[in-house]
This record gives sequence, structure tokens and C-alpha cells, in this order.
Amino acid sequence: MNEMRKPDLIRTVRADFVPQEDNISADVAALEKQNLWPRAWQVACREEEILQVGNYVTYDILDQSIIVMRSQAGTIKAFHNVCLHRGRQLTSGCGSVTKLHCGFHGWQWDLSGDLLRVQDRDDWAGCADMADADLHLSEVNVATWGGFVFINMAADAEPFEQFIAPVKRALDPMKFDEMRFGWYKTMIINTNWKTALESFMESYHVAMIHPQYLPLVDEANKSFAEGQHGKHIYLLERPMGAPSRRTGKPVPEDLREGIAGVLDIFKEWVGDAEGKGQVTVRSANAAQRVLSEIPAGKTAMEVTMGAIGFMMEAAAKEGVQWPILTMEQAMDAGVDWNVFPNLVLVFAFDGCLVFRSRPNGGNPESCIFDMWSILRLAPHEVPKLEREFYADWKQHIDKIPKLLVQDLRNMEGVQRGLHSLGLKGLRTNPVQEVQISHFHEVLHEYLYQK
Repeated sequence: MNEMRKPDLIRTVRADFVPQEDNISADVAALEKQNLWPRAWQVACREEEILQVGNYVTYDILDQSIIVMRSQAGTIKAFHNVCLHRGRQLTSGCGSVTKLHCGFHGWQWDLSGDLLRVQDRDDWAGCADMADADLHLSEVNVATWGGFVFINMAADAEPFEQFIAPVKRALDPMKFDEMRFGWYKTMIINTNWKTALESFMESYHVAMIHPQYLPLVDEANKSFAEGQHGKHIYLLERPMGAPSRRTGKPVPEDLREGIAGVLDIFKEWVGDAEGKGQVTVRSANAAQRVLSEIPAGKTAMEVTMGAIGFMMEAAAKEGVQWPILTMEQAMDAGVDWNVFPNLVLVFAFDGCLVFRSRPNGGNPESCIFDMWSILRLAPHEVPKLEREFYADWKQHIDKIPKLLVQDLRNMEGVQRGLHSLGLKGLRTNPVQEVQISHFHEVLHEYLYQK
């Protein structure tokens, strides 16, 4: 990697301090283009998007474009999306092909990247570097975890198993690879890619941005660094279904309404028009059985386990098996992970909200933001994958879960505020926002030291 002097503008990250320049500076964005995106493992797609041989997804990151495809049964390959003749891109979007074909002059490759055809190849007789091996498509490192397909463009990429190790340890028991898309939304947001992603790296904001949760959820939490990644856990000082300690209200003796309400609020606030989001509609409905089938006087743990039992029973009737986690595994998993650099997983009982963020061209204050719901669904429950795109998300508020609209409105206000002459840096909470400060520490390692 090229050596670059650390700009005087950039200040040191601490657990309680992040320089706002990271999220507004064109110089930082230029360093990311040079030193981060070509070297970092990043999620290009989900395996379910490329199930059949010939299925492909085009992953674009700034001026780089990668083809990720199922080259044969059990094998995924990734290639730089470029014809080796004159540089035309070979694919856009997603689809299915039997070979890769350049629409400019007709050069072709098979699904493994081997050359099939050069139009009028005899014209190059005697020219150097024109053997079939020289004209194999340029491959990109590819790896999978949890149903996600990762790519890395660096020739000397960090071993994927080393990169993903903390995530595997904590989240493998969740079996994300068994989940399927509930919905897929992509939008343009007027924020830096990091500002957008950081909105989902902490629960410190819940009391102000999502007050509808306070009567039912005590959001006391703590955040941790995990290798290059980060997570936070709820401290469980109060049981699920109890009001936040911030309300000043006591834990009720009967938690049946509270626990049923937690699942109902997932459906109402984080779900789409059908209720699919961070949990399945199946589970949200099944949990309501605690109101009629759990007797009054049961402990919080008994009511909680009863609700989980009803949800698992409903899943089993559909042929869906929940993974069984020990208490230690559940605490290690927590509720939220950021996988460096640009993925966040926010999960609940049988589903997960997935957030992916990328720069939108050369503007450091615009990003391409993906919101996905992945759920533990029976085959007949899996909806047809429809990729929605919103150039102006404000025109599609009715299609975005209400809780996520709250976050979107907030993040654009944050981005505008980062320019204030009155701001001397971001005073991150050293207990609840370690994910964010650690994220910037790792980012700085890529930008200035590697």
C-alpha cells in the first residue's frame, strides 16, 4: 500500500472522542477510496441471490465493479467486472447467464473466467500476453459466512478466517445462513456512509429517537470491540416487557401484556406492510398466546420462556427449526454487531435487520444504503425477492418501516450538524458507543498505517 502522511486535520480517536472530519472530509473519502475499499473484506450479496449456476450479482463500490456469480454447483467466483480488450463492463445489476459476453466487440468467457472467444483473434498473431491464460478474467478473493458473500480485491488480502473469527465465534450459533430475505430496500441518503451505518451501532439513541419502546424495553446496554468489529448487549437489568428504568415505572407483577407487546411492536414498527422485519409475522402472532394461555402469577422468566415456546412451536408447524442457544451463547451474541467496514446486523428471535452502506460516487456526504430483512422462513413462506430502489427515500416513507424512518430523519440532521464551527469533535459514550469509536480506530489503521 502506498505510504501517505497522516493529515494534520485528522485527530486521534479515543473511546470518548471521534473527529467529525472522518465523516465530512473529501480527503478522508479519497483515502478510503485508495486504502480501505480495495483492501477490506465487504459483503457483496447473499448466497440466496446466486443459488443457481450462472446467477450473478454486480457489486459496485465507487469506481470498482465486481461480478459475483455461481460458477458451478457449490462454487462461487468473483471477477473484476471488465472486458480485457477495451475495458467495457460485462454486467450490471443481477441476472443469470451461461457465459460472460462483452457487448462492445463480442469477447466471451465461461463462468469460471476462462476465455471462450476473441473476435478475429488472428489479428493478434505474434503479440505478447495473448495466450488464453493471459486473458483469464481477473479474479477477486471471495468467501462466505452466515449466508453472506464477501469479496476482497487485495492480492495480499487478510485471511478471511482471521478477519471473521470473532463474528463466527459469537454468531455461528444463530445460523444466519438458514435465513432468507423478507424484503430488500436500497436508497440514496444525504449522509456520509459512516454516519448512516453508525445510526445502527448503538442503543444509546433509543430513548430519544424511538420512545415508543420505553414502556416495554429497558435499553440499558454496553458496547464492546471484537477484533475489527464491534457489538453491544442489553444488560437485562429488567426483564423483557418491563418499562425502561428511564420511565420511573416499576416492573409490573404481570408481564404477559408487556412481552406480547414487545413482539407486537416489532411487527408494527420494524415490519413492512405485512409485518415482516426483525421477526417473522408468525412469531409476532404466536407470542400473543401468552395473554390467554399463560396463567397470571407466573414469573417474568416463565412468561418469557412461554412466549419463546409458542414461537418455536409455530415455527415447527411450518417445518422451521430454531437454533437452540445456551444462555452464555445468547449473551455472547448480544443484539447488534457491526462487521467492519460497512455491515450491521440487528437481530431478534427469528429474524435480523441487515444494513449495508457505501459511498455514493465522489460526494462524501451521500451514500447508497441497503436495508434488508432476513428471516427464518419455511420454503413456502419465502417471498419472491423484489429489490426496491428509492432515489429519494422521502417519497417512499409509506414503504419503509416506521422505526427506520425515524432513523433516516435523524441521520441527515446529524450529517448537517457535523459542519458546525461549534463542534469540536464527537464525544462518543465510552460505555454504550464503543462500537463507533472502535470502528473509527480500525478505519484509521486502514487509512494511515497499513
